Amino acid sequence: MLREIDLTGIYVAPIVLYLMLATLVFLPCRWLLARLGVLSFVWHPALFEIALFGVILSLVVSLR
Repeated sequence: MLREIDLTGIYVAPIVLYLMLATLVFLPCRWLLARLGVLSFVWHPALFEIALFGVILSLVVSLR
């Protein structure tokens, strides 16, 4: 059940919290992929990162 979350009187949509959690997971993954050199093998790193973020966000939402 999706309902707004009350943060000190400000109502926040659940997707905002999911986006924050996905970002916390995505940033270390992005750093690790860059450090290992995986992004150099990708044709378009920005598109790859957006797709990776979308996958992580969908996992966060589905595991809720």
